[in-house]
Amino acid sequence: MNRVIVLTPPGRAALATIRLEGPAVQSALEEQLVRRTGSEFRFEITSRPALVRFRMGDDLYEELILRVVDGQTAELHCHGNPLLVETIVAKFERLGFHRETWERWIQRTEKDALVAAARVALADAATWTVTSILLDQYGGAFSTMIDRAENALIHDNWQEATDILYRLLSWEKVGLHLTRPYKVVLVGPPNAGKSSILNWLVGYQRAIVDPTPGTTRDFVTVATVVEGWPVELYDTAGVRSPQDELEAEAIARTRRIASEADLVLLVLDRSTEWTADYGRLQKEWQDAMVILNKRDLPPGPGTWSDGWLLSTRIAEDRPMLLKAIAQKLVPEPPPPGEAIPFTPEQVARLKEALAATETRDRTMAIRALRSLKVRESPVEIA
Repeated sequence: MNRVIVLTPPGRAALATIRLEGPAVQSALEEQLVRRTGSEFRFEITSRPALVRFRMGDDLYEELILRVVDGQTAELHCHGNPLLVETIVAKFERLGFHRETWERWIQRTEKDALVAAARVALADAATWTVTSILLDQYGGAFSTMIDRAENALIHDNWQEATDILYRLLSWEKVGLHLTRPYKVVLVGPPNAGKSSILNWLVGYQRAIVDPTPGTTRDFVTVATVVEGWPVELYDTAGVRSPQDELEAEAIARTRRIASEADLVLLVLDRSTEWTADYGRLQKEWQDAMVILNKRDLPPGPGTWSDGWLLSTRIAEDRPMLLKAIAQKLVPEPPPPGEAIPFTPEQVARLKEALAATETRDRTMAIRALRSLKVRESPVEIA
């Protein structure tokens, strides 16, 4: 099959790389290219890249760099304008080339499916912390542990295999959030300072701040990084007895969003009087991280519960809160080189293997482990 693959990410960029594979590469390039001097192009295998011109239309050419990999593989390096890239790819499609995504190309060319998955996931890595973990998996950390577990099963070392699988699954939450951000939701009564805290944490005005109760009627989200971990912050409508149907729906949505959160920040204004409503909010979100806001002001009357005292007017409170959030989300960050599953499919296969191991079903356990590394390959176990 003849294939054309855009290896660079979508969007405008300085350069783009288009890969061609298949028996028709030579004839297609000779048809579409001319030498920079305007002379006829002849395909030849050489280690030196060549500056050539691509036929865009009648008397219209685009200069690009050609690298010949072998007799059936070549790469074109051109300007990264998406329209230009699409025009070149479409030309090869008309010549019978099949368009293949870069993800499918990686999955097809990498022998180890775990290594391929890590390579694909690296494209979505938002921070160096995430990148370093995925690079460990790309380097074989996860794959090596799967091999160890399989070897243990083959030699009837059931306890070792079980321990390996439990260790891998202990990183499930961290792994699944490497490319999917943690959801951190700010809840609390109106005017507690939720919007101000969100803006303060991300460093710019994302949410509207207004002294009028009920200003935030719908949730506001913003993507950020907390101590190296990708996080999506949610500012929500203030929770109180609703004044109208619209506010009632907004408060119901707040509760739905909070129920899906990895962490809830319950924000209370410590400069106001402690009320029974505050107590009910704490009871509703028992696992929340309680934020006692506006510590720069005298505390209001009443017996205040424990919580994180802070003020958006005090600079040193910001890193303190960020560290506390990170500690809640990732109590024990993985050490360098740790094997970590990072897709729901990988976690599901590991759980299948663990269940089979606990029932001493070696065939099913090994089949589940091998399915992680090899796609659609029959497994024969002696």
